[in-house]
Amino acid sequence: MMDAARDVNRGEKLRIGEVDLWVDVVGGGHNTVVLLAGADTPGFHWSPGFVDVLVGAGFRVVRFDHRDCGRSSWLGSEAGYLLADLAADLIGLLDLLALDAVHLVGRSMGGMVAQVAALDHPERVRSLTLLGSTAGAGDERLPGPDDEFVEAMMHRLYAGPPPDRRALVGWLAELAELLAGDAYPFDTDEARRLFAAELATGWQPESGHGVAVHGSPSRLDRLSEIVQPTLVVHGTADPVFPIEHGRALATGIDGAVLLEVDHLGHEAPAPMLDELVPVLIEHLRNATAWPGRP
Repeated sequence: MMDAARDVNRGEKLRIGEVDLWVDVVGGGHNTVVLLAGADTPGFHWSPGFVDVLVGAGFRVVRFDHRDCGRSSWLGSEAGYLLADLAADLIGLLDLLALDAVHLVGRSMGGMVAQVAALDHPERVRSLTLLGSTAGAGDERLPGPDDEFVEAMMHRLYAGPPPDRRALVGWLAELAELLAGDAYPFDTDEARRLFAAELATGWQPESGHGVAVHGSPSRLDRLSEIVQPTLVVHGTADPVFPIEHGRALATGIDGAVLLEVDHLGHEAPAPMLDELVPVLIEHLRNATAWPGRP
């Protein structure tokens, strides 16, 4: 079992335009993988074991906290930024780190940021891996969230987070379990450790990530413009972005490979990432040798 607090004190803050981003760089490989977390999720949620395996395979790995998350600058839900602004943060970070073209591995909102980067800055993206993501969170051509999930989520959100930190950790773990599906046993203890570590970094209940996701234009009609090798991984039990979202990504991006994970929800648990590693490393190595870089 991974110690969620292991990586909390690693990394440093870097100034990118108008925001400070917490950034952690591991490994010395010539090819870089940037891990893009989902909404309201700090970069250290990518498990240490997953990072270590990528480094062991010869890749440099970059994780960071998006603005409005973790140890990065908090702007709040009224800030009004969009996915394009989050992608600009990413490109600014690549510039500061003197990184040319990188592999982007994005989960949920992180996958959306990766798509925008590939569309608007194709020369900086060597490959895409999109986990539980979508080309359009509010696009009516794609199904909305599962009704039972929405009802359960709204019930908890309406009640609001408890003021006591210990109770808040449990509340956040319950929300994560709602998302998880049953492809893998839900590790309540690990979830609680993760959220306890997250609260220690300065968690706040309000961010602009929801506005960025739902206020940004759909990319469904632009997917054919993405030319980078793309791996799409999506759970068949995802209650936020049903499997049709993953299939639409794989259909719209020429040559994309779709890996459907039976009964997986909207989480990327460590056991799933462990099983994904061989497929992901093969994808990254093939993309590194890809002659069609934009």
